[in-house]
Amino acid sequence: MAHLKRIPLVCLALALLTEQSWADDPMALPERSTAIFVSNRDVNRVYCPAAIDDVVWSAEKPAKVTHNGQNVNVKFLVARRGDVESYVTTPLDVHIVCGGEVYTLILHPKPIDSVTVRLGDPKRRALKSVAADWGTSPMEERVQRLTLATYHNEIPDGFSRSRIEQGDPRRNVPLFENAQLIGQYQVSAPGTGLKAVEYVLHAYEAVQLDERDFLSAKLGELVAVTVEPLNVPADGFARVIVIERSASHDSP
Repeated sequence: MAHLKRIPLVCLALALLTEQSWADDPMALPERSTAIFVSNRDVNRVYCPAAIDDVVWSAEKPAKVTHNGQNVNVKFLVARRGDVESYVTTPLDVHIVCGGEVYTLILHPKPIDSVTVRLGDPKRRALKSVAADWGTSPMEERVQRLTLATYHNEIPDGFSRSRIEQGDPRRNVPLFENAQLIGQYQVSAPGTGLKAVEYVLHAYEAVQLDERDFLSAKLGELVAVTVEPLNVPADGFARVIVIERSASHDSP
């Protein structure tokens, strides 16, 4: 069984191995005013991911505002004169202290269905969760967890997995004469200082692989490489997961 054959290069630097849906709900961020269209006929809900400390609004406005636990409910009152109903069209300012931060909502009543507004920045919360869960772990453990998460496609909250475009020169690297390395997916892991890139290797002939075959600066600032299987038949495939140092060290 052959080994991988490197494509000759004038100069090749080797790297060393070292150590969710709420998408359609409107969001509001703290310490800024957020204008949101809400229902003028149904009960609207504002969700706070922490404890609600206080809610302030103008009691003169034709709206009923209540809060309990992590929810604030806003219902605009309907005026009736005989058989005629009149719905509110005037905006209502609501100030909510959620988890110690102040959110200012300018609610514009419209003839639409009930709306749920979510307070807070989900990316920021996810980064805080990652920092708490991964931040104190040694590098070796972080690398192992990210490799397994990528291998099983079980991506933690706060991370993202994206497909690599076919033909992307950064991830379709001509390293070998008897095999092709093709980028498949990239996993961004903000808060860990790492990222994962998944490749598939297509062998033109039967080859015996070794993780050290992939130690190339062309694959980025490598931290670890995992290959399965190590013995690939002619016209066969292997899965290669590369852990790199991330150029962007996002923090919560």
